[in-house]
Amino acid sequence: MDAVVAVTAEKPVSAVGVKVGSLSGAVPEALEGAWPIAVAGTPLAGAKLELELIPAAIWCPGCQAEQPIDEFYALTCPVCGTPSGQLVRGREFAVAWAET
Repeated sequence: MDAVVAVTAEKPVSAVGVKVGSLSGAVPEALEGAWPIAVAGTPLAGAKLELELIPAAIWCPGCQAEQPIDEFYALTCPVCGTPSGQLVRGREFAVAWAET
């Protein structure tokens, strides 16, 4: 929140976009529920929270392609079964934009 307030020079903010990866550890429902309490009394009070959910994906050396995964695939390609430690998407947790 402090970063958004600093960048917007304390102007009222109408919306904030946050990227949330499926393997980030953040719980989207908890973020949405806590948002009104977290921004109360700040320049972000009343701002809408918009979450962009980013599904996890690995680079599969067997398929030579990016493959979507979920928590049950344990960094193994769901198409060919090749193990991969190269997570290319899914750990994001960052402010993407703010609208004043």
